[in-house]
Amino acid sequence: MDSLLVPVGMTVVVLCVIAVLLCVVSMAFSFGMKRPKINEYTLDQPWENGPTLFSATEIEPMALSRHFEPGDVEGGSASGKW
Repeated sequence: MDSLLVPVGMTVVVLCVIAVLLCVVSMAFSFGMKRPKINEYTLDQPWENGPTLFSATEIEPMALSRHFEPGDVEGGSASGKW
């Protein structure tokens, strides 16, 4: 076990150093890039998008580590007038 400590540890260290160097290089090459500006929505503007409602009622049963009722883990549905 002790004979594997140095080879495995050095491999992990070298891979981490390579990953950090790749991140620094990618940040250096993307420094001057212009990204599109996202228009900020304020309440005085008309809302032109429809409502987005998500429902999680059709999920598969799952095994939980604690005791829960089935209604505690399943999502409900949303409805109403906007």
